[in-house]
Amino acid sequence: MAASCFVVAVTTAQAQSSMRGQPRTPFGATDFAHLRWLEGSWIGTAPGQSSLYERFHFTSDSTVDITFYRDSAFTQAAGTGRVYLTVGRVYHTYGSGRWAATRLDSATVYFVPQLNAHNTFEWAYQSPNAWTATQRSGMAGHEHVVTYQMRRASR
Repeated sequence: MAASCFVVAVTTAQAQSSMRGQPRTPFGATDFAHLRWLEGSWIGTAPGQSSLYERFHFTSDSTVDITFYRDSAFTQAAGTGRVYLTVGRVYHTYGSGRWAATRLDSATVYFVPQLNAHNTFEWAYQSPNAWTATQRSGMAGHEHVVTYQMRRASR
């Protein structure tokens, strides 16, 4: 189930990161709006990995609800997550895990673990119907990297 936890965020001004990886420059609603390309249903594939089925829905100008599914018909929900903006920070939650965005621009968002999480991940826009979700876990020198090709699901 950990593989289905990918999130992406984006901004017009790139946040500077502190030594601990947390953003020093606050994000705003304009930055969060760059994530609008995530709206919709997505199928993710990566060599040697199970497919991902995810649906992103903006519920406000500062919140995106994510539903993860077990099937390509998007009928069997497996869990939920959220990306949200609060007090100048962008967070992604899934289960008891929380990640904070340290970089957010018009094409990329990068999340670092903050609470009950150990992996980093990045979402990178490619086109209105495609983006990549790259997850990194493990220690330096023994890092495990998985990149999912996310494609918009047919309606």
